[in-house]
Amino acid sequence: MAELLSMSFFSRSLIALVATGAAFPALGIFILNLELIPARFAVMHAALLGAALALILGVNTTAAAMLASIAAGAAIAVISWRGRVSAGGSLGLIMTVCMGVAFIVFYKGNVHAIEAFNLFWGNILTITDEDARIVVTTAAVILLFLMVAYKEIHIVLYDRELAWSVGVSAKLVYGGIILLVCLGIAVAIRVTGALLVDAATILPALAARRIGKTFKSLIFLGAVFGIGMNLSGFALSFALDLPVSSAIIITGAAVLCTIQGVEAWKTHVVQEGK
Repeated sequence: MAELLSMSFFSRSLIALVATGAAFPALGIFILNLELIPARFAVMHAALLGAALALILGVNTTAAAMLASIAAGAAIAVISWRGRVSAGGSLGLIMTVCMGVAFIVFYKGNVHAIEAFNLFWGNILTITDEDARIVVTTAAVILLFLMVAYKEIHIVLYDRELAWSVGVSAKLVYGGIILLVCLGIAVAIRVTGALLVDAATILPALAARRIGKTFKSLIFLGAVFGIGMNLSGFALSFALDLPVSSAIIITGAAVLCTIQGVEAWKTHVVQEGK
């Protein structure tokens, strides 16, 4: 283990996995509570297009994906504010156009198949020092946002109209949530790949929701599950020679199924005892 830790690519991977595991499940809680699942798909496709353009321009793919996702997020924030995130097929249009243009970029730009593959399925072992700094900084910003605006976030997540009526700057907090979701998805693409972003966000949030009863417990348990799933999946990938992002997904799904099974068993026991 000491020999592995001395390797820069391994230590960068661990740092990125711990950072995303600690902070990104909060984004999953935001997505689930605000019903932003369609929006997350649109942002993911926009970020993928930004990363594809970065490959042919020779610039950092993570930074480009973040810029593209912010642009998509600005449109989504307007569409989703009233809770009609799927209205008019606007998000479907964003997804379709971004994916179509991304494939044109891959084709016309003669993007190497391995580089394109890494965008879709991820390869955390290839992240650079700059990527690692972006991941850690994004995670820190998410955690700082939670600490500074904890009460406001709590109110906005559960009742935006109430937040407005009691004087909370709901639109500002909501905009901050959307911005962080967009940035987080873009950064997660570098860690897990575009098709497996849920490994860093949704899966640990779902596991936390099965156990947590309060908003604070959801945030804490999400971080615990996020770090645990990431590191367990990382270890599994080395043990069985699997892609890291796929191993994290498998590990996370196994944890979630186990929790659901235990909860179902508890419910059955209670019903039998009545």
